[in-house]
Amino acid sequence: MEDKDLYNAIWKRRSIRAFSDKHIEKDKIEALRRSISSQNEISGLTMEIIEESDSFHSLKAFRFKNVRSVITVKGKTNDPHLYEKCGYYGERIVLEATALGLGTCWVAATFNKKSSSLDIKDDETIVCAIPVGYGVDGMSASTDVPDAPHRKTKSVSDFLDGNTDVPDWVMAAIKAVQFAPTAMNNQRTKFHYVNGTLSAQTKEGRMNMVDFGITKFHFELAAKGKFSIGTPSEFKQ
Repeated sequence: MEDKDLYNAIWKRRSIRAFSDKHIEKDKIEALRRSISSQNEISGLTMEIIEESDSFHSLKAFRFKNVRSVITVKGKTNDPHLYEKCGYYGERIVLEATALGLGTCWVAATFNKKSSSLDIKDDETIVCAIPVGYGVDGMSASTDVPDAPHRKTKSVSDFLDGNTDVPDWVMAAIKAVQFAPTAMNNQRTKFHYVNGTLSAQTKEGRMNMVDFGITKFHFELAAKGKFSIGTPSEFKQ
């Protein structure tokens, strides 16, 4: 799927917790499998899409209804950048699912990580799960790029600091960042634009690094460049 399709999906994605009885069409499942396989090859992750998973059938997942298909966001436990990679490459899959007309939700804790249906190897760590399917109320929050995010978010100035005038392309990319899903909507990433150099950083911590990867991916889709891995991180166009 092309980056422009993923960029457009940024503005449509919203978290879905209640899913309908409609099954995901086989061609869409296969499209997600191909994309997951491709991103695993690039990243070294071991993400999978599991159909008919029971990982959301426990009491701890009471907020989720009728979850059938689940994307496991996981990788090798000894990968030093595991959590950031899971956020970055997992969000690419989320936006691909959105572009296919499917609803998703990032979930870090409220599911059964020990479910046999998830098929976690001894040398793997499952970081998050992403239920995927058709939401009971649809999945699109808007039809075009809106003037303001569809949920509470920080202002552009809260994300960004620096000592020089900030170009329009940075401001546009920060707007894409406003739509990046993060744990508890914390949005802890801070961007710095100083003397023509852009960098980003966040607080250390496993879920902070997942959020950092998600946020970086949104920024890159809008700005057509690449961040280095880790925190702090420099952006190159």
